[in-house]
Amino acid sequence: MAKKKKDSAPPLMSSAGIMRYFEEEKTQIKISPKAILVFGFLSGFLIIILNAYYGLWP
Repeated sequence: MAKKKKDSAPPLMSSAGIMRYFEEEKTQIKISPKAILVFGFLSGFLIIILNAYYGLWP
């Protein structure tokens, strides 16, 4: 007969973290990736325009 090791750890519960993740997702604000990209481009363009307007453009 095979002997069991005394110092082996119990198996991990992998589904517990996934379930908590999905429960927290319901309460968060959802923003689409396209909206983030558009906001980034618009804010970058605005910064460039303001730099040119105030004479900070090289």
